[in-house]
Parts: sequence; structure tokens; C-alpha cells
Amino acid sequence: MPALMTEPEPIRLPLTQLKRGDRAMVAGSSLSDEDRAVLHAMGLDERCTFTVCRASSGGPCIIQLDATRLGLSPDLAKRILTRPCDCPEAGCRADGELPTAQ
Repeated sequence: MPALMTEPEPIRLPLTQLKRGDRAMVAGSSLSDEDRAVLHAMGLDERCTFTVCRASSGGPCIIQLDATRLGLSPDLAKRILTRPCDCPEAGCRADGELPTAQ
């Protein structure tokens, strides 16, 4: 009987392991319900993609969602699991400039 081929699990990295300019999606977390609700209210949930403006384990992590930037503590950022993607989005740029209205 042939072995079943299964799809490999997508890569999931803590937000603090991404680099400036990386695009990613939230792929899970080990956050409390309260932290998850606060992030959801700011627009960060498992349905959105974002660009990393700054990520490190020693200082704040800054991500950009559309035209909004969020600063996250290193402790919070390391508990947010991400799935890197190469999905460009017109409203989000890694160079720090906001898109101009057309």
C-alpha cells in the first residue's frame, strides 16, 4: 500500500523572528483573551496581512496594517505566531512611506 502524501505544515514564526520588510499573516498565538481582543480592536487578527517595519527581541516591534502602524512590546510580539507570505498589498509598504491618494 503506497504511503499517503500530506501537505507540509506552513512555517509559523514568532513575530520577533521576522525582519524589516517581511510580509506576514497572523497564524496563531499564545495570547490571553484580553490581549487578543485588544489586538483585534486595533485591526490585528488572523484575517489580515501586515508588513514588518521593525522587529527585534530587545525593543518594540512595529508593524504596518494598511496605513496604520502598531507598536508591540517584545513580550507580546514573541507570542504572536506568523506565517510569512509574499503577498504584496497596495496599501502597505515596507519602505515606511504611506501610499498616496490617487
